[in-house]
Amino acid sequence: MGDRHDSAVVPVISAYGPRALRYAALLGDINAVICDPDYLGEGYLEAIRRREAGDSFYGLVLIDEPRVTFGYRHGEEMLSQVPDYDARRLLLDQLVSGTLPINGKRADETWVHERMFAQVVLEFLALSDAMLVRSYAEHGRLAGMFMHNVLARPVRPVERILAAASIPTVKRVRPVRPGVVVWAPLWTAAETALVMHGLTEFHGNLTCVSHGGPRPTYANATFLETGDPAVADALATAAAVVCVAPSDPADAVGFARAGYGVVAPISSGAHEFAGDIVPWDALDARSLFTAVAVALARPASVHTEPSRPPFAPRKPARPEFITELPLVSIITPTYNRREDLRTMLTCLAAQTYPNLESIVVNDGGVAVDDIVAEFPFARLIDQKENVGAVKVTEAGRAHVRGEYIALLADDDWLYPDHVERLMNAIFQSGCDVAHGAAVLRFLEREPNGAWRTIGFNATTFCQTLAPSDALVTASLGTFQMIVRNSVYDEFGWYIADLEIADNEIHARFTKKHYYAFADHITAECRDHSTVLSRALNFPAALRRMYTQLHPVTGRPLLDRIREATISNVEARPVGQPPFPMSIRLTKKIG
Repeated sequence: MGDRHDSAVVPVISAYGPRALRYAALLGDINAVICDPDYLGEGYLEAIRRREAGDSFYGLVLIDEPRVTFGYRHGEEMLSQVPDYDARRLLLDQLVSGTLPINGKRADETWVHERMFAQVVLEFLALSDAMLVRSYAEHGRLAGMFMHNVLARPVRPVERILAAASIPTVKRVRPVRPGVVVWAPLWTAAETALVMHGLTEFHGNLTCVSHGGPRPTYANATFLETGDPAVADALATAAAVVCVAPSDPADAVGFARAGYGVVAPISSGAHEFAGDIVPWDALDARSLFTAVAVALARPASVHTEPSRPPFAPRKPARPEFITELPLVSIITPTYNRREDLRTMLTCLAAQTYPNLESIVVNDGGVAVDDIVAEFPFARLIDQKENVGAVKVTEAGRAHVRGEYIALLADDDWLYPDHVERLMNAIFQSGCDVAHGAAVLRFLEREPNGAWRTIGFNATTFCQTLAPSDALVTASLGTFQMIVRNSVYDEFGWYIADLEIADNEIHARFTKKHYYAFADHITAECRDHSTVLSRALNFPAALRRMYTQLHPVTGRPLLDRIREATISNVEARPVGQPPFPMSIRLTKKIG
């Protein structure tokens, strides 16, 4: 398994992209992976490496409010074409409502995030133990972004963090004339066009601190770049500051601490930290004039300093009433994959749950006794003939000593907290079945015979299962589960001659058993050209399950869903991965 990564030494913060690097420098010590949207692939890979190493970390993607970003990006382009002030105001009213036509579409159809982008963001956050947000407003925005995603489940556990402000320290003097500073150090001058239009009729000292570049066409203000000594002079005499950052409240809170009147986008959540900050819809230039009038007369302050989140997300806690840990038996069929077997046993050796055993069943393949002997918790059962994975796992069950059983292929992988999280879910819930979430790793063969990683999917195996869902199909692999041994006594083992035996068994289990869902990615399944799932006659197996094994009556909608499922499966290209990649790697790893 040359595509594994050594993550024994993990940096406290891993940041990907220029904004993430700047932001990380202002956070201090915290165990997190942070990335810009354009660097999401790099952040995803780092999250995978940390999950493999058993590291507990936060995830954060620096996504700005898309409608505000759209307005900042295109405001100058729109306003410069309309010389009449009142006509510009009408145009901006249309922009705020989302009805402004942009290239044949309404503006609110243009600024939405693409569905696939939202999916990859959610997958990245699901790889973390908890997500960081810069404000609860950001958390709500992300939840709305994911609302219609295929992973319709609660967003990750969340912690709010406030970065240090990046503002100059100045000695303020009493203003003799109204003074306002528009604070936009990370944005070009042109990207402040909407803000400057909102202050066109302001009478006083108006200064814009920006990243430079051409100025907006209609702006009656002094423009300064960050680092200019005149910035300190403008702030010294200003009574109010308009912060343009649509998502990061840090500088707005910093100015509030210094006693300025502060106007900040409502999407930034700055008002959560200082209630007398004046929030404003950063796309609504017309409302800015009133917001500034209030801020000039109302100095802001931070009433309660926000507490920092823990250095790292908390590890899963075992309920206090658990005094004895039951044995978990993990059955692994193996056939002519010696090194994969060694890698799999290595992951079991790293499990944080202390009471487990491994039952390795050699399905008539090459000898593996030397490999199994390297791991004291493992026992080997040798089969003389190759009979297939289902029959072999059933033979292995006869040798288990544990109260609970898990199945794991020799080329799949469990992250160190897998058994611990699932057993804690069983202890806490009283359920007899628990499962976690999993990531699919896609591999292809190199000319030298080695496997290399080409992509991931953390969507397919990241959902739980209701009984009605189980009557259609189940995107829940056996490697994700731990089941009380008595459940198999009750319902029987997998059907040996059914190609989708791992799908079918849920239709039996869910008739009586509720699954506890440890909503963390704790396992990894490999998909490559030699896996059996690519060669299955899945439609025929589904028809057998529907008509012979689990027929239903009086549910016409379910019948239609089943037929649609077969049609969708039949449309898949033969020999291709049954599930799509959600992220494809452009660089070689592994």
